[in-house]
Amino acid sequence: PSADVPFARIVEYKHTPNQPEAARTGEVKGTLIAREYSTAEGEPYYPVPNPENRALYEQYAVLAEKEQGVAFVGRLASYKYFNMDQ
Repeated sequence: PSADVPFARIVEYKHTPNQPEAARTGEVKGTLIAREYSTAEGEPYYPVPNPENRALYEQYAVLAEKEQGVAFVGRLASYKYFNMDQ
């Protein structure tokens, strides 16, 4: 973030899982843009790697497997930080 850019990261998704047929065939134009903002309040964006959080992830993974028609993606779905520069 800076004075003229308030967000920490911007991501443009061209293709996402489980898109409607109209998006897959090109009838819907455009992309999905997500911006991440830093904050000192609330939960941290990145889970701290420790045994408690690993156990919590395992519980979430069991629940996620039961969901139909839902795709959990990215670092929050994996419950860990991915360094996109590497």
